[in-house]
Amino acid sequence: MSDPSGSAEGAVVRHLVGILVGLAGTAVALAVAGAGMGIAYEGMMRMDLDRVPSGSGLLLAGGLLLGGVALAARLSPAAPLTAAVLLAAASAWTLVDPQAPFVLGRGLGYLLSLQYGMLLAGLLAVAAFVVPRRRAEPGPPPSWAHGPSSGPVVH
Repeated sequence: MSDPSGSAEGAVVRHLVGILVGLAGTAVALAVAGAGMGIAYEGMMRMDLDRVPSGSGLLLAGGLLLGGVALAARLSPAAPLTAAVLLAAASAWTLVDPQAPFVLGRGLGYLLSLQYGMLLAGLLAVAAFVVPRRRAEPGPPPSWAHGPSSGPVVH
């Protein structure tokens, strides 16, 4: 969704899409990573180590989804910033009510209560400003790049 004219309406739409990508991507990533955290954590606690790799795989998938949200900064910095605010707010809420995220599942409760959301929020906030958003359109080639001159060569 790029707006070649660079109009204000195009920028607003681009940022709104970025916010939606940040919200939806973070929700899906948290669901996947929360499931993975629950499987891995409980597998470790019960010494059922055969379950830990599947939990780790889901954690990796959730991380890759959040990486996709970070890469959406090329569309709009609002995508990773929205994700960062959502993760920071959810993790901060656990400081007020530590049992609140466990309503959504044990894995998500572990993920947020252990403040991993704050860690991920910091990474996403940085990604909003580090990832290059757009490349400039190429201009005309330099004058020396047009090939050899048309005059005679004198040695």
